[in-house]
Amino acid sequence: MFVEGVTLQEGLASVRSLPSADLNMTSAKAASVDWTTGKCVNPVRNQGQCGSCWAFSAVSAAESAHCIVTRELLDLSEQQVTSCSTNGGSVGCRGGWPFAAITYTTQGMCLEKDYPYTSGKTSQTGTCTNTCTKKKLKIGAAYQVAGEAALDTILNTQPVSVLVEAGNSAWMNYRSGVITQCPGSPSDHAVIAVGYDGTTYKIRNSWGTSWGEAGYIRLKRGVKGLGMCNVAEVVSFPQISKPNPKPTVHPGCATCSECYFASARKCLNYDKDDCAYYNKNYGLFWCGK
Repeated sequence: MFVEGVTLQEGLASVRSLPSADLNMTSAKAASVDWTTGKCVNPVRNQGQCGSCWAFSAVSAAESAHCIVTRELLDLSEQQVTSCSTNGGSVGCRGGWPFAAITYTTQGMCLEKDYPYTSGKTSQTGTCTNTCTKKKLKIGAAYQVAGEAALDTILNTQPVSVLVEAGNSAWMNYRSGVITQCPGSPSDHAVIAVGYDGTTYKIRNSWGTSWGEAGYIRLKRGVKGLGMCNVAEVVSFPQISKPNPKPTVHPGCATCSECYFASARKCLNYDKDDCAYYNKNYGLFWCGK
């Protein structure tokens, strides 16, 4: 599961810069996108009895981005990220931050066959090992955007990591169809958005193929603010082209005129300089003028 209750002071020294990408929102977009029909999305995974959704989400985003650039779809090690990535206060099976884990993947990744996933059965984070030969991925730095317009834009380029509100009966009991209502609680799970059509977003979960629509879920599209089940609240992805880093307006700014901490859904009493400083570590958004 996604880390809850992590303070801004925890892990600041280990989290790398996470600028917001300046996307061209007016660029032409496809009427529908489905990355699963191509060759750059791996089969659905199962995180098992470990709160490692953040690692699965980050690894999937990195795999797809690398594949789009190179046409080489790798099966990367979620266990490596679960056991070794401590960026931003990530704590293995107790949760973590997908955007920080994406940054970790840029340092080099083991293949699944060389560092297989075990935490799903043991419920243990495991000790980090560095005995495998790491593959250098053809991806750039991690970026973050927010809002459905930004999500639509980047989905025309690549699959992306998104945070969602999944600890509810709508998700737990999901079998098929379109989710049109969520309770409105904070995000608690990380998944991958792989596409959209005129009315829905297609989401790849990490709960195995026996859940949902063969491991996927569809969320209503066209919802204002954070999106259905918060799907547009925090959208993270590795760079595959060179965006111009620039702050973007977050939907949370509708209720905040200062510094917005999206992951905690809080408006912080920080000035612009402090907000910019902490953005380098935790992805804050300045909502003031």
